[in-house]
Amino acid sequence: MDKWRPRFPWFAFITLIFLLVPLLAACGSSPPTSVSPLVSSTDNEFTPRELHIQPGQTVTWMNNGQTGHTVTADEGSFDSHTFQPGAQYTHTFTTPGRYPYYCALHGAAGGYGMAGVIIVDGPSGISNSTTSSTSINSQLRAPAATLRVPEDYPTIQAAVNAAKAGDLVSIGPSPDTDGAYHESVMVKTPDITIRGRDRNTVILDGQYKLDDGFEALANNVVIENMTARHYTGNGFYWTGVTGYRGSYLTAYGNGDYGIYAYQSVNGQFDHSFAAGQPDSGFYIGACHPCHALITNVISEDNALGFSGTNAGGDLVISDSLWRNNMGGIVPNTLDSEPGPPQDSVTIINNLVENNNNDHAPAKTLQYPSIGNGIMLAGGINDVVKGNRVSGQKYYGILVISNLDTNFWEPGNNTVMNNIVTDSGVADLALAALSAGNNCFSNNTVTRTSPPFLQFTHACGSPLARAGAGDPAPAAVVFDHFMQANMGRFSAQNWETAPVPADVIQPGMSDPTVALQGIRTLTEGTPINMTPEASSIAPSLTLGGLGLASPFLEALVGFYTYFLPLALYGAWLSVITWDVVRRSEMKTGARLGWLAIAYLIPVLGPLAYFFFGKSPIQRAPRFALALGAPVIYLGIAALLLFFIS
Repeated sequence: MDKWRPRFPWFAFITLIFLLVPLLAACGSSPPTSVSPLVSSTDNEFTPRELHIQPGQTVTWMNNGQTGHTVTADEGSFDSHTFQPGAQYTHTFTTPGRYPYYCALHGAAGGYGMAGVIIVDGPSGISNSTTSSTSINSQLRAPAATLRVPEDYPTIQAAVNAAKAGDLVSIGPSPDTDGAYHESVMVKTPDITIRGRDRNTVILDGQYKLDDGFEALANNVVIENMTARHYTGNGFYWTGVTGYRGSYLTAYGNGDYGIYAYQSVNGQFDHSFAAGQPDSGFYIGACHPCHALITNVISEDNALGFSGTNAGGDLVISDSLWRNNMGGIVPNTLDSEPGPPQDSVTIINNLVENNNNDHAPAKTLQYPSIGNGIMLAGGINDVVKGNRVSGQKYYGILVISNLDTNFWEPGNNTVMNNIVTDSGVADLALAALSAGNNCFSNNTVTRTSPPFLQFTHACGSPLARAGAGDPAPAAVVFDHFMQANMGRFSAQNWETAPVPADVIQPGMSDPTVALQGIRTLTEGTPINMTPEASSIAPSLTLGGLGLASPFLEALVGFYTYFLPLALYGAWLSVITWDVVRRSEMKTGARLGWLAIAYLIPVLGPLAYFFFGKSPIQRAPRFALALGAPVIYLGIAALLLFFIS
């Protein structure tokens, strides 16, 4: 009789490999030595952004990111073409001057997105730099004409219709008894600036019946320093344009989005406030590359703080406050919008706190995001870096798939250098299934899902190439999805939402300043990153599911998550027992069937049950292989429909 006895040396060797591979991966390899001065090309950023050198020096760009980049001169004098992670590019500068450059994949000429500048100093170290590190526009310009409302034109629409390219529409407070303009303004003239003289007293009010406060259909339209409220659509809306900016805007209590750009590129939202929208406070969607910046904004008490469907490519969200929304920052992929998947957004230096607001106005699709601070839903090539995240009911930062017509798995996302605290279930989470190359490094966290996420998926480690992840977050989000679609959550009506307590916001310091153009900033002003006190404390968890969740929600989660694992464990246990006890089976066949069962998910065990010629009677084999999964699916469906 053949007896299968494992040989110790092989098992010792395999054990040694499993111990050494993670250690070697964590250690990484030393970067190749390069000639100084050095510029580090990480994902969506050159560091330093501005570098001073002497004539004749050679600059080396090292790709320390996770994706390919280029170093392309604005005027075309040098171009690295795409160089991959770990590679480098060098260029020698012989003539004093200023040499701006950008990454053609993640930026654009003129300082947009992933861009930098080499300054070759002249004699005696005299700098040739002529612009600040945060300003793109080097010159202000006076308006060609100033059209005043209500002094010269009775309505904003009349002034906008009369404006020509280069003009300024200057709006004072409404003379109406309620102090508001009741109109929906459509802008079809390009290159104009529409500016309120006082952010808090120049108010457009849709009276819950007009569509949008502003709808801009022309390129290079700037809207500044005013408030829009109570529109059935959006407060401020740009669609299908090249060039847009919204600065010092307040949008609250509108029926869709607060401040919104759709299929539009080359834009900026800054120093603005959005509250009480049933979709998102800020939205940039359906663009790639977007060449857009959101910075120094506040978004609170919305269904989502930020939503960006299929948006990315030089899209940066920075130095902003996202608090008390139902869900925080949620870039996502959907087939229902143009241009999936969502690709390449950078979320950096934001304060994201207490996004658990189940009393915020909301629509059906927004509810599944509740209790998550930053949620990458089906996106790829995103960077989440340097954020302070606190007080989310479920997950601080969650990377998860999204289901629409297609199933969109997240991939090649980087989460690093964030501080995440007071998350109810886990500070960092990677949900199964995922496409691989999602990495997590140098984050200050207490708990991750799955455990040891920053070890198994460390940035730069070959182990991060694996998809993997924890099914528990997907079970939680799916349960919320079912609740939403079955009408089992009660969201506040946006029309009855209270006026935000902090609706009075700082306006432009000088509303008479000359026209500033579209992109006035390359980066935001750092904000206070100290979070407010949180009522959320890390809860007891089991297998990635929070025990502090409502009982029925926890029941659904445990059933839909743990029972399949138990069933799968039963399959493997029965197969192992059956194979080991079969004296007629040769060693090679025994090892082969065990390898098939353990290494080929689902199909491997099923293959053994149906084709392994097991002596187990046919009825119990079929009951275990087919009957148990069918019963499980039926009970799971009943739970989701009657309990969720």
